[in-house]
Amino acid sequence: MSRQIELALVSMLPTYNKDLPPQLVDLAGSLLAQSRSKASTLKAEEEIARQYACANIACERLKIVLDLPTIEPRPPIPPRIYKKLYQHLDNILPNAAGSRRSSMRTRTSLPAPVEFSTAPNSEARPIPSRATPTKEKALAQFKTTDGTPSRKPSTKKDDTETLRDGLHPWIAPAIRFMCSESDNKRIAPTVLAGAEIIACPGGRKTEDAWVNEHPTEMLVAIVHAVFIQLALLTSTDSEEEDLYTPMRKTVMELLNRARSEAVFIGMEEDGAWDGWVKLKVKDFDEATAYAKAAGWFDSDWFRNIVDVVSSGNNGKDAMDVEDTEIAAAGPGRRADTMFQERYDYLSEARIIDYKVWKATQLDRISQAIAAGAGNAMDIDS
Repeated sequence: MSRQIELALVSMLPTYNKDLPPQLVDLAGSLLAQSRSKASTLKAEEEIARQYACANIACERLKIVLDLPTIEPRPPIPPRIYKKLYQHLDNILPNAAGSRRSSMRTRTSLPAPVEFSTAPNSEARPIPSRATPTKEKALAQFKTTDGTPSRKPSTKKDDTETLRDGLHPWIAPAIRFMCSESDNKRIAPTVLAGAEIIACPGGRKTEDAWVNEHPTEMLVAIVHAVFIQLALLTSTDSEEEDLYTPMRKTVMELLNRARSEAVFIGMEEDGAWDGWVKLKVKDFDEATAYAKAAGWFDSDWFRNIVDVVSSGNNGKDAMDVEDTEIAAAGPGRRADTMFQERYDYLSEARIIDYKVWKATQLDRISQAIAAGAGNAMDIDS
């Protein structure tokens, strides 16, 4: 990953003739990791440029501190799409570099020098000082009334506070499981995007108290609506009213199975299911009614289902593609790197084309030489 980040940085700083500053590489890698958390689901064309956009943001934020030359971005996607992606990531990713610059300016501003008089009769100014505290007084703040040592309050977030930064940890695995088991694997990123937009719009906890208190109901309402929409798009004979009850049964069965069969990737399952509840039919119907009344499905993420279905995606999405699968595709076929097929001049197809071209040119040269020799003989005679 670090190597790919460095390649992206070098491509947008072509006139920088020094080694890349470690601070720039570290910030680009940090922004990339944070983007996967705060913007975990992007469109396919945007996901290609995620790494490049994070490197570009790092350059912009450190160009003054590191005295970088002119930044010349050449994104791997159309400029119109890249501009939207860059602005979105720049808005949601914290700008720690800016705060460090302001703090550096604050530290470097020194007070005006104090003039001291060296005249022999001048009165000595008293130097302000503070009495040195005794040992008992210095340790008093660390002791309780009964004399036992006390601990400072921990600044680490507990489990309830971490939920404010995003979804419950079980929601993504549950979505992955339910979509996979229903043969709708390609729609999992869309469902996850809908859950994030509803539960934590803009990366912040929603102000909707019902959503915060009913994460399970929120999930089934979203999955139920998406599954019905898929059925309507793939079958012209279906009606939404006829699909409601059988789809409700399917979703509830998948939800109950997800509680015991969903696989957590990269996290521990201990305590990860906090907030999950087993629903009844009444709870399910109340959740779907609330979702429609709140207008959850009048957004772009839900309308994007049509594009997902029409695109004919084979189901391999960003949620479950492993690094080994990406590596198996070969460096010449990866869309998110600089190794593009059009630049693979030594591929088997291009070698064959070159051999055909070479044979054609040699044949034309031979014919030209033969024709030229005949003309020369005519002239000599």
